[in-house]
Amino acid sequence: MDDVTRQAFATATGVLAAVHVSLMMGLAEPYWAALSVMIIANVDRDALFTKGLLRITGTLVGVTTGYVVGQWMEGLPVQQVVLVMIAAAIGTYGRQRSAYGYAWFYGALTFALLMLYTMVQPQDLYQFAHYRCYEIIIGVLCGTLSSWALGPRAGGLPAHIVAQAATGTAENARHQSFIAALGVLAIILTWSAFDLPQLPQVLISSLVVLDADPMATRHRGAQRILGCILGGAAGIAVVMIDAVNQWWFIAALFLGVFSFARLHLAKSPSAYIGTQSAIAYLVTLVSAGPPTSLDAPIERLAGIVIGVSLMTALVWALNPLKPAPRPA
Repeated sequence: MDDVTRQAFATATGVLAAVHVSLMMGLAEPYWAALSVMIIANVDRDALFTKGLLRITGTLVGVTTGYVVGQWMEGLPVQQVVLVMIAAAIGTYGRQRSAYGYAWFYGALTFALLMLYTMVQPQDLYQFAHYRCYEIIIGVLCGTLSSWALGPRAGGLPAHIVAQAATGTAENARHQSFIAALGVLAIILTWSAFDLPQLPQVLISSLVVLDADPMATRHRGAQRILGCILGGAAGIAVVMIDAVNQWWFIAALFLGVFSFARLHLAKSPSAYIGTQSAIAYLVTLVSAGPPTSLDAPIERLAGIVIGVSLMTALVWALNPLKPAPRPA
């Protein structure tokens, strides 16, 4: 079995474990744990370990600061929006310029999510902050342990933290940070005007698609939308057949994640379609138990498509056609 297939198998196993543990603990949104397994998946054990550790670190910092500041900001919508914009800009800049950009990005993203909860569901701020930590930690642990046990180099030496090089110039990172802040503002205003569903999902989807290279962002945005359609359609098909049947749900979840993870881990121009397909599949299929209706899954999928579409439109409008310069 080649390394990509082994890691895809380990990823699917980790997702099943994360969902099972989250459901046993009664967590509010188990799909966050499943998504964490998928997002840190990597054939390179050091890269997987680094992403997992930085994801936990960023989440804990973001939750702590977001919860404290969120209580101060309750009932102050203008200040809340400004803080979300600042967090989006800082996270985007740190992601492209810091040696540990993954922690910067997810710390800022988690902070922004808590600010959104003070805007739309202030009564649930503590619950979201509390559960968010458990969901991310469970996902990272399940993904890491399953990779160590079943993935490439299973049983080998422990993994190490690996710093990453800057992915773009400081000037370009500032420009992308400005687009991120402007995109967040546009999303919040659009959400307020049209009463759109799933504001947190819209925000996450919009920021994840930004890349140091504007041309890559354009390409990634298109692939993300296509992945949404493929993964969402597959998830909806599973729900429509019989998602409340436990064995069908488990088998479909494993096989779907394995297939999409196989594409995600392959070094091909279409790899990001696999990434987004897996994300859409998990968002559709995993909730506080097997889904019994299509309402919530479709709302989450709509949030992804809206966020990606708005941010991609801004990237096309505000970025040059030529690729961004690489750091010296």
